[in-house]
Formats: sequence, C-alpha cells, structure tokens
Amino acid sequence: MKNFYFTLTLVMGVQLTSYSQNQPDTLKTWDTSGKAGLLFNQVSLTNWSAGGNNSLALGATLDLSANYKKDKLAWANSMTLGYGISKQGDDPLNKTDDRIIYNTNLSYDLSGPWSVAVNINFRTQFANGFNQPNDSVRISAFMSPGYLVAGLGIKYEPNKSFFVEIDPVTNKTLFVLDNALAAQGAFGVDSTKNIRAEFGGFFIAKFSKEIMKNITLNTNLTLFSNYKDNPQNIDVNWDLTFDFKINEVFSAQFVTQMIYDDDVRFPVDTNGDGINDSDEARLQFRQALGLGLVAKF
Repeated sequence: MKNFYFTLTLVMGVQLTSYSQNQPDTLKTWDTSGKAGLLFNQVSLTNWSAGGNNSLALGATLDLSANYKKDKLAWANSMTLGYGISKQGDDPLNKTDDRIIYNTNLSYDLSGPWSVAVNINFRTQFANGFNQPNDSVRISAFMSPGYLVAGLGIKYEPNKSFFVEIDPVTNKTLFVLDNALAAQGAFGVDSTKNIRAEFGGFFIAKFSKEIMKNITLNTNLTLFSNYKDNPQNIDVNWDLTFDFKINEVFSAQFVTQMIYDDDVRFPVDTNGDGINDSDEARLQFRQALGLGLVAKF
C-alpha cells in the first residue's frame, strides 16, 4: 500500500509541475505536450442478405508528457489513459480498452549517449473486467492488477526518437487490492495477501518517429525476469501504434498490444472431457483500428 500511495503522490506531483511551464524561469528547461483522441467504428445493417449485426465502438485516449532537461540531468514523464467500449447487436456492452500507464525516468549523462537512470513504471485499469460472455464473473478491477516497476540501470539514447535501458536492479510489485480476487490467488498473489514483490532485471526500449509523411510509429517494449522464480519465463509487454494524420482534426490509429505474464494463468481442459482441470500462461493480444478526432496541445 505504501508503494501505491507513493506512486499516486508522484503522479500528482508531476502533473502539478507541468503547469509551471508558464513561469519564465522554467520555459528553458521544461517541455510539455498532450494529445487527446476520440476514435469510433460503426456498422449498420438493414435487410442485409449476407447476415451480420449492427455494431458500435467508441474509444477515448489521452497522452500527456512533461520532460525536463538541464545540463546533464534529464527527467522524462509520460502518462497514457485509454478507455473503450463496443456494442454488437443485442449483446451487452463490452470493454475494448482500459489503461492507466505512467512512466517516469530520471537520468544523468555519463558520456555521449550513455547515462545512468532510475525508471519507474506504473500500470493499472479504470473499471471492472468480466469473463465474457458471462458478465457476472469479475476477473479484474482497478488496482487488481496494478503493477509498479522501479529499477536502476544504464540508458542508451543516441537520439530523441529511440532509447534502450537495462535495469539489472529492479523491484516489481504486483497489487491485487480487490479482496475477492486476491483470495482466489488472481494474477499470482498469495491467496492471503494483496501484494507480491519480485526482484529481477528489467529491459525497456522505446521508439517514436514519423516514418512516412503523416504516419507516425510509436512502440514500447518492456521485459522483466524474476531472478528467484523461473528467470527464463520472461514477462513481456509490447505496445505498437501507428498514427495516421488525415488533417488537423481527423486521424486514424492502428494499435496492437501483446502481453505474456507467467503469473497470469488461464484454465485449460487437458483431456478433452469438457472440464477445466489445469491452468497455463498464454500469450495475450489486443488489436484495434479506428477513425476519429484528435487534438494536440
């Protein structure tokens, strides 16, 4: 819980600091930006002989950044918020996106593109998640799970578009603050606890660049290995986004996210009798394509 409250305090502190950009003495050292988007996808069918269902999908995203640079000291902060829903035919509303991501990276230049860095990454979600199509079985919630990764290591940043960081000293804390989910041992916590801490190595790589006119590629890959328990089973989280600028107001976006976490288990039927008798880790994948409005500030 202390780590959780510390993270919230840090997040609020970064946001308050970003407002200081209007002060004359900070204009030279702070660079702040933001982007808000509303994506939608809609299908309407009437007497359609090929069959199908009406569908509607809506998604909202907010990206904020506040970066400080002075002499050899740099402090990069970013926050991504995303939420999306879809409705198909007479089916209930389904959640298609649900993200709260905050990252802060404090670095001190050593030589050339190399620096020593402290990195903190926090992830969770806004709303409850359900085991569709049964919307009465809750499988996730706010801070269930929540991930806080804090590491110390070496950063290589040859330009503003790309950097790689290796943190051999990293603590990863998993939160399952919903007592009902924690009692089930969800996401790998002990059934009598709400928090699980792991010590290991962390790797992060980021790339962001306009690869063609009006087409920007953003990708973020993180890897974590627990030194103590099965270090060969590496946790993977890979986000890949293509932003297509149509004009100053409209844009299109293609998003994929791939996750593998050995502690997140899925029920399986090993002998084909229709009864789940075991569980296993599986590759998780999400893909979304939408057209919408975007505003930068």
